[in-house]
Amino acid sequence: MRRFYLQQDARSTDRIEVIGVEARHITSVLRLKPGQAVEFFDGKGAIFSAVLEKTEKNLVTAVITAVRQDGGVTASPLTVAQCLLKGKKMDLLIQKATELGVHSFMPIVSRYCENHGDRRHQEERWQRIMIEACKQCHRAAPMLIEPVAALAQAGFSIYTHRLAAWEQEQSAALPTSFIEHPGAICLFLGPEGGLHGDDLQILQQQQFATFSLGSKILRGETAALAAMSIIQYLTGTLQPATGIDPDPA
Repeated sequence: MRRFYLQQDARSTDRIEVIGVEARHITSVLRLKPGQAVEFFDGKGAIFSAVLEKTEKNLVTAVITAVRQDGGVTASPLTVAQCLLKGKKMDLLIQKATELGVHSFMPIVSRYCENHGDRRHQEERWQRIMIEACKQCHRAAPMLIEPVAALAQAGFSIYTHRLAAWEQEQSAALPTSFIEHPGAICLFLGPEGGLHGDDLQILQQQQFATFSLGSKILRGETAALAAMSIIQYLTGTLQPATGIDPDPA
């Protein structure tokens, strides 16, 4: 079933009104017709089942048939602190982090970052990518994308578990204390150029535990996707609803 983002002030008691770009997408691109069932999400956890009533080029209305709350809450919400990557790699990570259920995304500027694009336009594009990913993967609550911040100014004190993938770590595997002791997790990932000694010092001062993703040299986006997926599986976010014990021993 198609799902759409519910724009602010678009809902009355029993109806939803869609205008602008989203209305044109529904009618001209998807070619949906009156009588078809769709869903809307408000970005706060509410999902509205509805039936299309009117499908004009610049105006779509739908009658609400049911409302439910998304139950996707985890005891160990994951924040990804990603140092800026070159080109459109950040776009990819925003999309995939949304799909993987990451709670929030923190773009970081470290010593070797090479992404110097227009920050305002970048952040607006990331928001659009995130919303589209929510629609595609049927995520009800959007991922929070924080403003770009320098590593030295970023705040990490709220996180119970602080983990940093480091390319020069030789022996330490991913710490998994969050399995037995749930709490907010911050996963830090460096840029293509790796971490400068000053960056590592800041992370150590912030009590991050460094870990290795294996002996292979991974691209920045590959390392991020691998680490996010592993942590989300271990926290239960990527497991079936019935649940699988991540630590059967």
